[in-house]
Amino acid sequence: MKNLLLFFVLLFLSISTYSQTKYLPKTETKGNLQEITLYYENGTIMQHGFYTKEGKLHASWESYNTDGTRKCLATYNNGVKVGVWTYWNKDKVTKITYENNKVLKIEEFDAKELIKNTY
Repeated sequence: MKNLLLFFVLLFLSISTYSQTKYLPKTETKGNLQEITLYYENGTIMQHGFYTKEGKLHASWESYNTDGTRKCLATYNNGVKVGVWTYWNKDKVTKITYENNKVLKIEEFDAKELIKNTY
């Protein structure tokens, strides 16, 4: 009887584990780039962006929190940080301007007002 009970418990555990939805990365070729979307276990998007065939991040790249709110919007050029990167954190927005992987400027905003400007 114990063996039969153990068998059903193990069977139930294996079925419930197998039946859980797996959110696998989605990839799609777009010209010379690969578009990829990564997911959290709850199914919301974790990251979305593009990379080259050589595996370097390229063009826009977005990151999200587990609740689906945007965390970061970034831009790469063949793996090099460029342009304005925007980070959202509660009531604060930070914008960092990059040129060739170097920080040119940092701006912090609170409720759409400039808090701090660093050059």
